[in-house]
Amino acid sequence: MGSASQDTYVLPDATSPSLVLAHPTDAEKRRTWSLNHREWGGALTLEEYLKREPYLTTIPLTRDGGMTHWILTDSSWSADSSSGGGSTRPVLASCESIRKRVLVAAPDDAEVHDGVGHGIGSVFTYPEFRGRRFAARMLNELGPTLRKWQAHGGRDAVCSALWSDIGKTYYAKKGWAAFPSLHVEFPSTSAKQSGEAEAEAEAGAGSEKRGEITPITYDNLEPLCQRDEQLLKDKLTRTARETRRTSVAFAPDHDTLRWHLYRDDFISSILFKTTSPQETNSNSSVAPFIRGAIAGPEGRRVWAVWSRNYGGNGAPADNVDKNKLYILRLVIEPEASEETNESPAEDIREAFTAVMQVALKEASRWHLGQVNLWNPSPTVKRLIDRSGLRHRWVERDEDSIPSMMWYGDENVRNIEWVANEKYCWC
Repeated sequence: MGSASQDTYVLPDATSPSLVLAHPTDAEKRRTWSLNHREWGGALTLEEYLKREPYLTTIPLTRDGGMTHWILTDSSWSADSSSGGGSTRPVLASCESIRKRVLVAAPDDAEVHDGVGHGIGSVFTYPEFRGRRFAARMLNELGPTLRKWQAHGGRDAVCSALWSDIGKTYYAKKGWAAFPSLHVEFPSTSAKQSGEAEAEAEAGAGSEKRGEITPITYDNLEPLCQRDEQLLKDKLTRTARETRRTSVAFAPDHDTLRWHLYRDDFISSILFKTTSPQETNSNSSVAPFIRGAIAGPEGRRVWAVWSRNYGGNGAPADNVDKNKLYILRLVIEPEASEETNESPAEDIREAFTAVMQVALKEASRWHLGQVNLWNPSPTVKRLIDRSGLRHRWVERDEDSIPSMMWYGDENVRNIEWVANEKYCWC
């Protein structure tokens, strides 16, 4: 179909049948990133952000078609008109989706099934088109589209999820129900609270292994992800059986964790002026950032994987209060036995506290004002209460609200979202 004339074009109503979901051209992606940099650029300049966004399509999880870009546009305009000449088709709203593995357990099924899910991010309306419900129309089109998108073997996708920064109501009305949004904050100054953990915390300063603390690096991450998935499948089966509800979790697999870590590395390599995204500060006098920590003997281990998030403009040291270290995934290896204990076993409490001390030490070294852990399990809540670490509980009402659209027969309100932690976010 030919292009409309800019001089005579009149924006259609959001309900118009001419509006369609489409994939943007490279030029449209760049124009969108230039506009939404203010929303999601963080500490990066526009030029740096315009390098990051294409890079994020080339790393584990999102490469080879794992990330899909979407726009709402008018079908009376052709895509060709946006790549050259004097006309550009209207990009009325935009977003991205990432294909993810999802694990599902039913109450009467001993097997955990693998399926496809989608994470949605960067929902954006061009400033000149706001207030006309174009984002709502895009979402109304996107939800049903993702049910079939990149699904395998003729099966529907299991679910799609997003993390709302505009409260709990807007997306719920579109079909993405809000789920718990609790987190606990540990100020990084609390790394200095307990002298007992200083030796362990120094493992975060680059040592290969000290005492019972082992840093998590790219070299040992994959087997930990594999073990985590085994444990999570067991937990899904228990949860489904005990609650009599379908239980679901995004797989904390190697690609998912590396997506977060590569993203962190890319940003930090710019902010700390290093050359390789996967070797932050490898050539400087500052010890490299570690990806997490493990404490305890095999079978009784506690480990956490984390990433950095820098906000504000300027150097990281100038924005410590805006910078955070996020625990992407926290694993208690013997959690099945600990779930029935009113008080955590002493060795597990010590291992958890030691891991958190390493996280706090890393946060302090890298100018991160706090450590955040999302939606801890009852077992982890008890460990936190007995850790002696200073902390504050926060129920988020406006930002990063986990929200899910369920594509199965069950009502989404009857779904148990297990391991609703930061690693799921995109």
